[in-house]
Amino acid sequence: MNQAANRFLIETLEPVAEDSYFKWNFFDAILQQKEGYSDYHFEDVAAEYLKSNTELQQRLEYRRRQDTIFAQSAAAQLNFIYQNSPWIEPAYLMYPVYRVN
Repeated sequence: MNQAANRFLIETLEPVAEDSYFKWNFFDAILQQKEGYSDYHFEDVAAEYLKSNTELQQRLEYRRRQDTIFAQSAAAQLNFIYQNSPWIEPAYLMYPVYRVN
C-alpha cells in the first residue's frame, strides 16, 4: 500500500467504501453461482449422501421441524443438501479481493 495510488485502492477495493467496485456492482459476475445441479439427477446423489452423513441428516430434520414452509418444499430441501455438500462451488459469494494485515 505504500504507493501513490493507495487512496484509490482503498476507495475502490474496500467493499464498504462509498465508491467501491463492490457497491458499483463490478463484481456481480464473479460472485454469481456458476455451477449447480439438475434436480432429477441430484435427488439420488443427495439421498446417498444423506445416508453417509448423519450430521447433515440431523440438521435437515431440525430445519424441517423448525420451518414448515421449508418442510413442504422438496426443492428447498434439495438445495439445502446441495449447499452443505462437497459439490457446492467453493468460490461462490467469495469477494475476490483479499486484505493482508
